[in-house]
Amino acid sequence: MGRGRSVILCGMPGIEPYLRRMLQGWQTIVVANRPPIDVHLGEGGVDRITRGGGGLVTAMASLARSSNSTWIGAARGEADHALIETAGEDGTVEVTTEDHETFRVVFVEPNPEAYDLYYNQISNPLLWFIQHYLWDLGREPILDSATGRAWREGYVRVNQDFADKVVQVAARSSLRPLVMTQDYHLYLLPAMVRARLPEARLQHFIHIPWPTPQYWKVIPRHMRDGILTGLLGNDVVGLQTSLDVRNFLMTCEENLGLGVDHRQRIVFYEGRSVWVRAYPISIDVAGMAKMAASPAVRQEEELIAAWRPELLILRVDRTDLSKNIVRGFLAYERLLEAHPELRGRVVFWALLQRSRQNVDAYRSYLGALVAATARVNRRFQTGTWLPIRLEVADNLHRAVAAYKNYDALLVNPIYDGMNLVAKEGVVCNERDGVLVLSENAGSYEELGQHALGINPFDIDETAEALHTALTMAKRYRANRSRQLRQTVRRNDITRWISNQLQDLNDLLAQ
Repeated sequence: MGRGRSVILCGMPGIEPYLRRMLQGWQTIVVANRPPIDVHLGEGGVDRITRGGGGLVTAMASLARSSNSTWIGAARGEADHALIETAGEDGTVEVTTEDHETFRVVFVEPNPEAYDLYYNQISNPLLWFIQHYLWDLGREPILDSATGRAWREGYVRVNQDFADKVVQVAARSSLRPLVMTQDYHLYLLPAMVRARLPEARLQHFIHIPWPTPQYWKVIPRHMRDGILTGLLGNDVVGLQTSLDVRNFLMTCEENLGLGVDHRQRIVFYEGRSVWVRAYPISIDVAGMAKMAASPAVRQEEELIAAWRPELLILRVDRTDLSKNIVRGFLAYERLLEAHPELRGRVVFWALLQRSRQNVDAYRSYLGALVAATARVNRRFQTGTWLPIRLEVADNLHRAVAAYKNYDALLVNPIYDGMNLVAKEGVVCNERDGVLVLSENAGSYEELGQHALGINPFDIDETAEALHTALTMAKRYRANRSRQLRQTVRRNDITRWISNQLQDLNDLLAQ
C-alpha cells in the first residue's frame, strides 16, 4: 500500500518465456537498497523466508525467476546477517521462499554508521523531501558540515559498496553484464560501475517523482551534479511519467548545461546518448483478482458488512507526509459542514500503515493526523455514528476487502511517483466506486480522464469532489469504473517490465 507498494504478489507465467528469450546471453544483475526477501529468525537461527513486501519486488520477481539473475541488496539486520552465514564461497545465497520462489541474493554489508548516514540523513529525508516538494523552504532544510559528512561518508560510501559488489558479481560470469538499478538510494552507482565495467549495459528506474531543475538547487551543487552524472552513467534512465521525463531532461539541460533532444528524449553525455523514458509502474491484475476472491478477504468483508454505513469513503496509505492525509480529513470535515444531510450516512475509513517513525517529521505527522481525526470525530459524532474510522495497522487482506467496498476512494498525495493504491482500488472495487485523484499523482496521467481530478492543496475542491462521488448517478459511476478497470488491465505490470526490456533490447541491438 502506498508509494510503490502493491499488496499482491506477482505471478506472470506468460511473460517469463519472453524474458528468457530477451535476456539470453546476458548476466542480469538487479540492484536495490532492499533485498527481495524477508528473513525470519527462530530459536535455532533462520526459521523461514518470505518474499519481501513492496511493489519493487513484485515487479521484478518474474525477471529474477526467468533470467536466473542475481539481486544485490543491503543486509539490514540480525536476520539478514544470519542468512549470510549460509552463503556459498562466492557470497551468493540461494533461497526458496514459503511461496516456492527461488532468488539468488548477494548482500552488501555497509558500515553501520555509514549506512545510517546514507539512509536516514541523505536518502530519507533529504532526497525524498526534495523529490516530493516537501521542504518548507523558508525554514528548512538547513545544510551544513554535517550534511556534507553524511554525503561523503554515508551516501557516497554506501553507493561505492554497492558498486564494488556489482563488479564482483559481474566478474564471476563470462556473460556481458546487464545492471538494472532501482530508485533514489543508488543514484551514484551507475557511473561508478561504468568506470570499471565499460562493456556493461546499465538501466536505472526511479520510482518517485523527478522535480524541476530549480527545486534541485535546494541542495549544494556538488551533490546535485553528482546525482545527475551518476545517473548519466546509465544507458537508459526510466521514470514514472512523461512529466518526470521532461523534468529530468530540463535538469540535465539547465543545471549541467548538457545537450538534450527533447523529442527523442535523449541526453548527450561524454560521447554517449542516454535514453530517458517513461515506464508507468502498475500492478499484477490477475494476482489482485485471486487475492480479492480469497477466503481471508471474504472473512474481512463479513466484518465490514457488520458496521458498513450507507456510504463509504476510503483511503489506504502509509503515514508519509507526501500522502496529504491531514488535508483529506479537513476536506471531509468541510463536506460534513456543507452537506449536513450526509451526517450519519457516511464514514471516512482510513487504513494507514506507519512509515519511518525514526524520522522526527514522520512521528510528528502521525500525531497530527491522529489529532485531526479526533477533532472531526468530537465535532460531529453521535451516540451511533463516528465520522472517521482510523486504523493504523498493516493488514493487506483488510485493505483488499476495503477496496471491494468503497463508494469513493480518496487518493490525494501532494506529489507521488505513481501511487498503486489508485490502480489496486479500481481493479478490486465491486460497487462502481468513484476515484478522487490528485492531479499530482503519477497515476493521474493514465487514470485522470475517468477519475475526479483535484488540486491536493484545495480543501474545498476536494470536499466538493467527494460529494460528487457520493451522489453521482449510477450510470456515470458505472461508466467511469469500467473505463478505469480497462485502463489498468491494459497497462498492467507485465507491460511495465516488457516495455523496459524492449527498449533495452533495441539498445543492445545497436
